[in-house]
Amino acid sequence: MAVVRGGGIRLGLTERLALRDAASVTALLAVAVWAGSGRFAFFDPALAGYLGATLVAAFGTTYRLSAFWRRPASAVYARALAHGLRAPRQAWTVVRAAGRDLAAQRFIARRSRARWAAHLLLSLGTMASVAITVPLVCGWMHFVADGGAIYRVIVFGLPLGRFAIAGPLGWVVFHALALAAVAVVAGAGYFLALRLRTRALPGVTSSFHVGPLVLLLAVALSGLALPATRGSATLFLLAARLHEALVVVLLVGLPFSKLGHVLVRPLHLGAQLVRAPGARRTTCAGCGAALAPVAQQAAVERLLAARGFRFDDHQRHCPACRRRLVATAQSALLGAHFQPRTAGARPASPSRDQAA
Repeated sequence: MAVVRGGGIRLGLTERLALRDAASVTALLAVAVWAGSGRFAFFDPALAGYLGATLVAAFGTTYRLSAFWRRPASAVYARALAHGLRAPRQAWTVVRAAGRDLAAQRFIARRSRARWAAHLLLSLGTMASVAITVPLVCGWMHFVADGGAIYRVIVFGLPLGRFAIAGPLGWVVFHALALAAVAVVAGAGYFLALRLRTRALPGVTSSFHVGPLVLLLAVALSGLALPATRGSATLFLLAARLHEALVVVLLVGLPFSKLGHVLVRPLHLGAQLVRAPGARRTTCAGCGAALAPVAQQAAVERLLAARGFRFDDHQRHCPACRRRLVATAQSALLGAHFQPRTAGARPASPSRDQAA
């Protein structure tokens, strides 16, 4: 945590480590661009704005990810996830959970099939766009004409394959970004319409929730405008400049907007391991009921103790027993009977004024 002292800001250990990680990843990415593009031989200068935004996004994303995952409350699940990936018996469980929750996102389907389909279109469309544009922007991938009807794909200076321009594969390659943009428009449009339709609910139409949807929609539509305006040099230039500006805003704001939840979503896999059915659990000191997993309970107690909170054995009681303990303490102090009767409570003797 950052602390303000003497008119300046003193960064905590977590922030310093996050800054170190962000600087390291950004530097490695810059070196990878230099080396992967053949010392900028295959880098397109027209994409310099996109590259700058990508480097800024890499720094901000790594900082946010490192800082969040290093927080004591998050580190519990991060350590569980790391241990699960190393343990042969748990690794397959993590992989299946990742396919079910991160890739297929089946947890959304339980709420609404339409919402699930829209979320898949939005997430898959954005991930496909990133997977296509980042190698092109960084100069890691380019195409070389091999005759008049064949293109060769070059990745990191190595030939990866060939495809016919007029063939099905060629059509998919040249229209992949357009297909991804259509998926983003469909998904973002659905959620934007849903939020505007339920605007009576508090917070659903706030800029934090609506802003990213509008920005994704604008990026996708401006991207679709590029092939649509090829017949006019002026319109194409305007569409290209608008699309670049929107993408830069999206990338720079990505780590700190609502879209940044993608960075912390994998922690859910660690939470599943901590709360697995076979995990050892604590029991209530009062009635013996099963409580939270031992690892989670110990982490909460350590966090609270580090901040000066001491609850003795209060945390080791279930909610019902906690209420009984509070009622018992109150009845002992007030000398009143509670229903049901609580142990140790005795009515107070009447005072002299009351007796008179």
